[in-house]
Amino acid sequence: MTDPAVCCFLTKTICAQGGRLKLPELQQGIGLSAQQLEDTLLAAGSERFLMLRDDGGAEVLAVSAVRTCTRKECEGCEQLHLCKLHLMGKCNHGVRFCKYSHDIINAENKKVLKTHNLSSLNENELRVLLLQNDPFFLPDVCHFYNRKDGTCNQQNNCNRLHVCRHFLQGECRFFPCKRSHNLLDPHALRLLGTGGIDMSVASNIQAIYDHRHVEFNKKLKRGKIPKHEPRENVSKKPAGTRNKGLRTPQETAGSTPKLPPLKDKKHNSSAKASNDDKEEKSDEICLFYVWKYCKHRDKCRSVHYHLPYRWQIHDGITWNDVAMMEEIEKAYCDPQTTRLASQNINFQTMTCSSSSLRRLSTPSSVTKPLFELTTKWIWYWKNDQGQWIEYGKQGEGSSVNSPSSDVIENLYLADPGATIPFQAGSQHYNLNFKEMTQTNISFKTKRQVCRRPKFVSSEEVQKIKKGQRDSSIPNQACPSYWDSSALPDLGYKAVEMSNTTSEYNVIKVMFLQTMKHYSVLKILRIQNPSLWKVFQWQKEQMKRQNGGKEVKEKLLFHGTKTSFRESICVQNFDWRTCGTNGIKYGYGSYFARDASYSHTYCEPEGKTYAMFVARVLVGEHTKGTLSYVRPPPKSSAGLQFYDSCVDNELNPSIFVVFEKHQIYPEYIIEYKEEEKACVIS
Repeated sequence: MTDPAVCCFLTKTICAQGGRLKLPELQQGIGLSAQQLEDTLLAAGSERFLMLRDDGGAEVLAVSAVRTCTRKECEGCEQLHLCKLHLMGKCNHGVRFCKYSHDIINAENKKVLKTHNLSSLNENELRVLLLQNDPFFLPDVCHFYNRKDGTCNQQNNCNRLHVCRHFLQGECRFFPCKRSHNLLDPHALRLLGTGGIDMSVASNIQAIYDHRHVEFNKKLKRGKIPKHEPRENVSKKPAGTRNKGLRTPQETAGSTPKLPPLKDKKHNSSAKASNDDKEEKSDEICLFYVWKYCKHRDKCRSVHYHLPYRWQIHDGITWNDVAMMEEIEKAYCDPQTTRLASQNINFQTMTCSSSSLRRLSTPSSVTKPLFELTTKWIWYWKNDQGQWIEYGKQGEGSSVNSPSSDVIENLYLADPGATIPFQAGSQHYNLNFKEMTQTNISFKTKRQVCRRPKFVSSEEVQKIKKGQRDSSIPNQACPSYWDSSALPDLGYKAVEMSNTTSEYNVIKVMFLQTMKHYSVLKILRIQNPSLWKVFQWQKEQMKRQNGGKEVKEKLLFHGTKTSFRESICVQNFDWRTCGTNGIKYGYGSYFARDASYSHTYCEPEGKTYAMFVARVLVGEHTKGTLSYVRPPPKSSAGLQFYDSCVDNELNPSIFVVFEKHQIYPEYIIEYKEEEKACVIS
């Protein structure tokens, strides 16, 4: 029997690090020998700790049976009673007007936590534990997808999960199931991100829920669960439950790191049952495979194909590759082409004769800027002459530029059902992604919009794979002052700086100029070689566009919630995924000259605060407005654009950056308020 206090401490340690830790890191943090720790974890069982093993070693995930009460009115039960949106940092009602408790660790909840041996967890640690274990925090599942025929007319535009609802409740009786159990496909990840669940948490959820599914079916085979019980009744939601969907703004995407593979071997082996079942788990082509090699092989959740696109036709049973694939792709990439008569293909209805047609592709280039062979999506609008004009390019006889394709693509991926306002010259427009139309707000003129990929031939794919790539991207070395022993191939290392160095003192002095009643505890330097390379590449591009002149660069402050800290260090700032502190000067990431301003957006952890210091390419700037989704043009000719927006052109204190490659998250300052001396009069 494992000591409950030890289990609680282990859970607290793991949750403080995001809910998942490598075994050696966990051992280092608690002071047990490797054998003692492993024995403790095994004794506690998979009800408390899930151990995943592969060639890279072992990892431990925090698991718990603690759940949140879903009833609107409850006279008392053995579950937690709290405001879900407050726990996620998204409740707009406040303590006074919200009908659910904002006191997460109140006396009633403490009793529940004590029952589950979780008494010592703070609010942030409990948030991590509930997110990856309690289905109540997941978005709603689509009822149409879960019906007998399993079809939803909205497909990827649906704002509910296309996942087996019984799987999410840990009660799916099919192994394998004809419905998706994949929470890591693009559609599911987008919805999870909207609810504030980032990719690392989604990966944890997938691993835990896969394990539950395996264990449930083991019990089913051993007869511990009645096989005759009707499936429909297994997870029926009690009347009067709270709405389980999270209807909050988008909180997570940006450049996407490689997800760790799911390591439950029994689950993976079952996925080999059929190629069709495997491909249903994802409609994305694996970037690693198309580039060179995917170490996950047939266990990979993405499609393996030698091109970044794949056209398939449905024969009524399964999807099959079409002939003349490159010819079809080339035709589809041309926005003027709606039909390919030679193949009897209609791109508007995505049909070939009377059969369904589909196009699989690699992820969008805006989500993974560090990868080769992503799909570059281009957005077009149709003019009066029936010509398709690319966004960000000048139309015939026009000197006004619109937002670029990359800007629109980012907004589209954040919410495919949104209507986005933007300004081009003196005209204001609404871009409706759902209807794929652009409407002039003043004249009510409506134009068609379309989204098509940039064509890449198989010959070009081979050239890219052989290394014949754009030589304009510099092989920028890391700064000389970085710690050379902490340069990861992927991700970042946070290096604590010595308080005796000039680098430390420069940042400290900047901070204390407007934070006189606070003391700096430590300053961490973020060493992310991948982000640094992209930042330097962006700097070089801006320098060229500026006629060879140096680009204005500033160190600026940024305050945010502690839950966004990890994703910023890995993926950079992204207003779509790291929340918005306002849109007064445009839809972008906001930075401040004064630390005191950013402090108002910092979320304390106990008595300690953390604030970013970012290196920002502000370039040439102008005053921003609410409607901007990119900086405006510098002149009526519309050929060159400002690099950022500000609150005041003469004396700016707030800077808004729309392109995340203009930012590098360089430092994190940890600080606290100085204790006021007690004065006896």
